[in-house]
Amino acid sequence: MRVWLWFLAACWVAVPLLAQTNAERMANDHYSRSHDFDLIHQRIEVSNFDWDSTSFDGRVTTTLVARRAGLDSVILDAGAKLVLQTVTARGGAALRTARHGDTLVIFLPKPIAFGDTARFTITYHGVVESGRGLTYITPEGRPHRPRQIWSQGEDHDNHYWFPTYDFPNDKMTWEVVATVPQGMNAISNGRLVSDVTARSGSRTIAWSQDKPSATYLVSLIVAPLVKVHDTWRTIPVDYYVYHEDSALARPLFKITPDMIDTYSRLTGVNYPWAKYAQTTVADFFGGMENVSATTLVDWLPGPRDYQDRPWYPWILIPHELSHQWFGDYVTTENWANMWLNEGFAEFMPGQYWARKLGVRAEEDYYQDEYDQFMQIDQQRRMPLASLGSNNIYPKGALVLQMLKHYLGEQRFWASVHRYLTDHAFDNATTDDMRQAVLDASGENLDWFWDQWIYQAGYPEFTVAAKYDSSASIVTLVVQQVQQDSSKADSTGLRYTTPAAFRMPVTVRVGTPRGDVTARAQLSQRLDTILVRDVKSAPTMVIFDDGNTILKRLTFDQPTAWLATQLQRDPNLWNRHWIIAQLAHRPADTAAAAAVVKAATGADYFLVRVAAVGALPTFPAAMALPALQTAMADTSAQVRAAAVEALGNLGGAQVAALARQAWTHDSSDAVRAAAVLTMALTDTAGRRAIILQALGTSSYRDVIPGAAYRAIAQTGDTTLIDAVEAHAGEQRLALHLLAALAGRGSARALDLLVKHLDDERPYVRRWALEAFQFSLPRAIAQSKLQTIGGGLKFPDTRQAVAELLQRWQKRGEREQ
Repeated sequence: MRVWLWFLAACWVAVPLLAQTNAERMANDHYSRSHDFDLIHQRIEVSNFDWDSTSFDGRVTTTLVARRAGLDSVILDAGAKLVLQTVTARGGAALRTARHGDTLVIFLPKPIAFGDTARFTITYHGVVESGRGLTYITPEGRPHRPRQIWSQGEDHDNHYWFPTYDFPNDKMTWEVVATVPQGMNAISNGRLVSDVTARSGSRTIAWSQDKPSATYLVSLIVAPLVKVHDTWRTIPVDYYVYHEDSALARPLFKITPDMIDTYSRLTGVNYPWAKYAQTTVADFFGGMENVSATTLVDWLPGPRDYQDRPWYPWILIPHELSHQWFGDYVTTENWANMWLNEGFAEFMPGQYWARKLGVRAEEDYYQDEYDQFMQIDQQRRMPLASLGSNNIYPKGALVLQMLKHYLGEQRFWASVHRYLTDHAFDNATTDDMRQAVLDASGENLDWFWDQWIYQAGYPEFTVAAKYDSSASIVTLVVQQVQQDSSKADSTGLRYTTPAAFRMPVTVRVGTPRGDVTARAQLSQRLDTILVRDVKSAPTMVIFDDGNTILKRLTFDQPTAWLATQLQRDPNLWNRHWIIAQLAHRPADTAAAAAVVKAATGADYFLVRVAAVGALPTFPAAMALPALQTAMADTSAQVRAAAVEALGNLGGAQVAALARQAWTHDSSDAVRAAAVLTMALTDTAGRRAIILQALGTSSYRDVIPGAAYRAIAQTGDTTLIDAVEAHAGEQRLALHLLAALAGRGSARALDLLVKHLDDERPYVRRWALEAFQFSLPRAIAQSKLQTIGGGLKFPDTRQAVAELLQRWQKRGEREQ
């Protein structure tokens, strides 16, 4: 917990906690921070950057308005390492200050009235711990890594490099003026005001963000960058990349203007900022939606990589762009409502791809979100709207997609438009979105908010169907079997799961005479649905036609019903679910035939991928020919799935097929799958193929990654030295050493320990990451306690001590 939080906690409204539900805490705005001024504008001037000391010089002029009568002091967030030099009022008079950790108190010359303006200037020498507020990057002898600096403000790290109010519930305008060394560029928010080169070669670049947004979105990047220019209407759309990446920028980012146009049309709110810049930097975690100036990781795909549908254009670019509306234009009031930022940003790419590629692509996008959601929910079940919620990305996207299904396109987008326009350049809470739906559609969805947003979990349906030919009725008995088993935390807060979710559902019954549908309202733990006028025996029964409910489904059906639905139902989630059901019937030839047909002939490639993955559960005589056919599929994803599935069959023929894919396929993903399959099926040739793969270049090291995975799966410790040889090039090498050490390899553990004293700082960081994430905790903790004090480099000793301290505190909490 950072020191400034003592003040944050003191500012929160005191309420009795034990009696409050999560919904009550959210409704009472319990998590918002109080402050007695309105931040209006800051002019942030920075210069004299020093990479060795991770320092710079700063000057910040702040303008604010009093929110109470007699305001005599201003409390700002300011990193304890910022060395104040002067603090002066508008006329130049020195102001008295006090410091308390990361809190700075500035005493005004005299108290000011409610609504009056104060302005003061702080000059300081800024020193940061790289990675907190500002990250200083040096080449470290590695390729594709020029010297650079980038900022990262979310959640509340910007105060480590300039004094400000560092919480999202206040908005301001600002200027950033950066003086940077020769050969460097400086990218920030808003419009470019000036760019002046001095005789020394240094550049002073000024940017102005003239529309208000939150302080965590203030951004600065200093790096040797080139600009690739584009436009949307009259608005500049610029891509800043390293010189060596300039040829890769336009093929990757050229979709941006069309995405801006699509989002503007969907929301009914034109892109609201002076420009849109996307800037790539090293060692970034993905992307950050700094207002009008998104920061992105420098993993630009090459021409061959697009066949594998890289994550970068599919999700990253449209996700960060959508934040310009959801997060920057309208910003969460506090971090407990963060799903309003991230849920919408995760939802919107699926809407873009729906408009560009059609409904199957839309379902494809949300299928991946569903898989992610289920994995996260299994680890810990939390509501969308809650402090520290672990599922704001995929569950947020899925709940919004479900809301769109419920409302329909027109009412949904009208509600989104109302939400954005009612809170333009301002903050919002979860209930503000509910109110926008009410105002736009006339429907109060308090029940939807209660079960899907303020409570946790999802419905788990168990369905049984029975046909009565004499009455021409199909009866479905629908049980909700989800359990509410969470425990209260130390404050008495418990995240509840509804005993019964309320939602409309459509059932479709297929018959030789045509389909019959019925719509029903689910509201109980046990509901019965009658589908009438079914004049002949069903050929299929679809529960939740169109997959409009986020759910888990158990519905035992005859194979013939499932096979018919697999062939006729266009919905992607439903087809994935059917394939999973059929895969549990390995002795059923009809089930095998249905999966084979889907693997080789389904109309959408992800259905073929799912079916291919299920083929190894069936007899090899049926599976192998289908997998061979799939290896020639036009989709690289299908070919990769086929090659990987072959590894489950084994045999010389499989090894030969995998080698053919390794030799001839143009896709890195397919070749990576071939590495794993060859390693598992060709014992004699395993070492040679793994060594070859370790040295093969590929996008995001997918091929060396397959080699590491093969070593991990086979447990082949004779390859430890080969892994060690790549420890300075690929961080996965260190993680594999940790995995092998966790299985008892003393040699792997010794090498991992050795790398904590490596001369290369990044290798030391990778080694400690491997201790933290890939080595069993007991082994890692014991070893680090033994060696930590004797490590060569002070930064590593400190990092080890901090990790051990975190583990100790976590252990105490768990006890």
